[in-house]
Amino acid sequence: MTVQDKIDLKLRLPFDGAGVEFVIEVGETDGGTTFGLTVEGLGSGDRVPFTSAASPVLADWVRGYTRWLFRARVSAKYDEDSISGTFAPDLTAEQTLEGVQLACDMIRQRFDLYTESVLGG
Repeated sequence: MTVQDKIDLKLRLPFDGAGVEFVIEVGETDGGTTFGLTVEGLGSGDRVPFTSAASPVLADWVRGYTRWLFRARVSAKYDEDSISGTFAPDLTAEQTLEGVQLACDMIRQRFDLYTESVLGG
């Protein structure tokens, strides 16, 4: 019997200065290993849409980040509320975790710099 790796992760990355928290979820489905990302207002827990009205910074960031995720081996798309995608097939659990680390590092590189909230228009 072959043992299959299973991944079920939920990461919360708060950025006090920016006033937001990124929520990353990675899991298994019949279609492979999934990647999901949403943003919440820090403290409120309310989901922040990727619109210019809600946050010009996030609206600009989401387009580039979604394309950049290919480096983390994630094929991704976004809508107003979230980023969703799948990891490349046949990755080991360790390779998937490396992709998650890259995805988190890219968020930190951008949002650790903010000293004021990125919310509001």
